[in-house]
This record gives sequence, structure tokens and C-alpha cells, in this order.
Amino acid sequence: MMNVTIVIKWERVQIFMGEASRTMAGESAQPSLLLGIGFGLLSSLGPLAIDLYLPAMPGMAREMAADSGAVQRTLSAFFLGLALAQIPLGTLGDRFGRRWPLIGGLILFILASTACALATSLEQLIVFRFLQGMGACAGTSSVRAMIRDRHSGHRAAQLMAFTFLVIGISPVLAPLAGSYLLQLTSWRGLFGLLAGGGLIAILAVLLFLRETLPPERRQARQSMLRSYGDLLATPAFIGWTLVAGLATTIPFAFVTAAPFIFSLGFALSAHEYSLLLALNAGTSIIATQFAPGLMKRLGARRLVLTVATIALVATAAIALAAMKQPVALPLFQLYSMLLFAIAGLILTPAAISALDAAAGGAGAAAGLLGTLQLAITALASGIVSLLPSLSILPLVSVLGGAFAIMWVTAGLIGPRQARA
Repeated sequence: MMNVTIVIKWERVQIFMGEASRTMAGESAQPSLLLGIGFGLLSSLGPLAIDLYLPAMPGMAREMAADSGAVQRTLSAFFLGLALAQIPLGTLGDRFGRRWPLIGGLILFILASTACALATSLEQLIVFRFLQGMGACAGTSSVRAMIRDRHSGHRAAQLMAFTFLVIGISPVLAPLAGSYLLQLTSWRGLFGLLAGGGLIAILAVLLFLRETLPPERRQARQSMLRSYGDLLATPAFIGWTLVAGLATTIPFAFVTAAPFIFSLGFALSAHEYSLLLALNAGTSIIATQFAPGLMKRLGARRLVLTVATIALVATAAIALAAMKQPVALPLFQLYSMLLFAIAGLILTPAAISALDAAAGGAGAAAGLLGTLQLAITALASGIVSLLPSLSILPLVSVLGGAFAIMWVTAGLIGPRQARA
């Protein structure tokens, strides 16, 4: 009897040691809400840098004697910087681990945010916003790679949803905070606050975030170059990345045009339309939490096809209504909430499916995914910034095209690829 007891206890010790070993390597049995919140805080620097200064954009245009399109290009420059830094950060993460590339990106974010606060011309602001976007991408790219280091499939989607829960709070609070802070400081002060947020993020990484990629799993330079070639040759990865990029385009194309549509088209104050943007973001948060369960039940492909069909019908309906007469604010707000819900339902399944379809380093996959995804977003936001902002039709046309491409792309991803 004693021998049996000793054997059972030894087996328990072995199980415990195995679990501890997996945890040290960056894996865990279940996604942690606390870890998801931490990842979300790191990833929220980018959305915060976008949403906090939205209420200031019309005032910035007046101060710098620029039109709305010129100020909107500071947002497009941020997206471009966010996109272009993804691959270098992903490559560095696969080679040297996740923490130090993340810290380097956060340092760049702090310096660029400070430079934005000191900019003396719109041209300088566009350049500094580009650099700020490059720094902000450290949180997004590194967090995705860390999630993939730990989990895949449904569990990765759960952890990603936890992360998006925190990211989603930023569009709720940031425009409201920005509108209130503008009563105390100028738009330059908002960029100073962003620099402070970057400093807090660095301290949190140094004190609390452990490395998720141990040295034995890191890649040599030759294998990393091969990884990018393999990713570009994987149809499922490219397809899901395109869908993820189009899903990201939905809210960011909207917020590029929204301050001017709300202020010039509907004659709302910065505080009033900040409340509406917060309502949209709240809708996205709720929808995101349903995405992992729907992905598990329906599969990513069927979920995207269903949601994209609903989006196409709704977009066609509001476009037809706008052609006949100006759309009332309540109807436009309902459509806006639907847009953010759709983005919340699609983004997590598409991003996780892209990473699951990828072979090789998680950093390379996360970097290439982020680059292509945000390049699509920057292109769409740039197109929106070139179009008139008094009517909703230009914005709706861009979104309708995005939904159509998304639907076709998801349809071309075969069921076997969708499960990859």
C-alpha cells in the first residue's frame, strides 16, 4: 500500500513539474484573464494614440490653417508607420526573444510622442506621427507573437479576445478623455500624456512580463528569411490576413472620417460625437467577446461569410437611403454600431486563423500579418482622407468595397484551409 502511495505521489510530482516546465516555456493550460489584460494594455498604446486626439483634429486644422484632409493624413501616417515596423519587430522577436524588441519600440514611441507635442508644422507632425506608429506597433506585434507562443486555435482566440477587451476600452474612454482634456490643455498636451503612457508600459514590461520564447526556440537569420517566403506562399495565411486587414479597416476608416462628418455634417460638438464614438467602441467590445464561441461553433470561414453578408446588405441599404436624402443621425449611428460589431466579430477569428495557417516563427507570422493588415488599413484611411467629409457616401463606398472583397476572399478560402 505504501509503495502504491509513493508511486501516485511521484506521478503527481512529475505532472506538476511538467506543468511548471510548460509554464516557464511560455505555455499554460488555460488562457489567463490577467495575462490578457496585461497584453491588452500593451496593445492599447496604438489605439490610444489614435483615439485620444480625435476630438482635437478640427481644432488642429484651424490652428495650422490646413484642410481636414491634411490633418487626416497624420492618421494615415500613423497607420503606415504601424504597418512597416511589424516585420522588423517580428524578425527581431524570433531571433532575440520578445521582450527587448518590445522595449525598444516603446522607447521610440515615447520619443516620437514628445516630438509630436513639440511639432511646429503639419509636415513635421506627419513625420513624427509616422515614427510614433512605428513605436506603437511594438505592443501589437509582440503581443500577438507572445499569444502564439502560448496557444493556438480556440484558446488563442480566447486570449486574443481578453486582449481586445482591454484594447476596446480605449476607443470608449480615449475620445471622451480627449474632449475633457482639451478643456485643460491643448492637443500638444495630449501627445505629452501619450509619452507618459509609453513610459508606464516600459516599466510594466521590465517588472512583470516574462520572456515567452526561450533561447532553444529562437531562429537563425537564414530560417527567418525562409519563414517569410513560406508565409507568402501559403494561400490560407494570405487570405486570412486580407480578411483581418479589411476588418481593421472598418473602424479605422470610420474614425478617419467621423470627426468631420459629425462636426460638419451633423453639427455636433467634440464632446457630443465623442459619446457616439464611445458607444460604437462599447458595441465592438461586446461583439469581440462572442467571437471565440462563434468561431468554435461555426468555424472562422462560415462566421466571416455570414457577417460579411449582413454588412453588405446594411451598407447597400444606407447608401441607397443617402442617395435620396440626407441620412438622419440616429440611422447613421445605428449603422456605425453595426460596423463596429462586425469588426469585433471578424477580427479575432481572422487573425488567429492566419497565425494558425502559418508555419515557422510566430514573430515572423505576427509581423507579416500586422504589416499587411495595417497597410490595407492605411490605404483605406488614405483614400477616405482624400474624399469629401460632408457626406457619408464616400465613407460608405469605401466600406462597401471592403465588405465585398472580404466576402469574396473568405469564399475562396476552402474548408480545409479554413481549418488549417
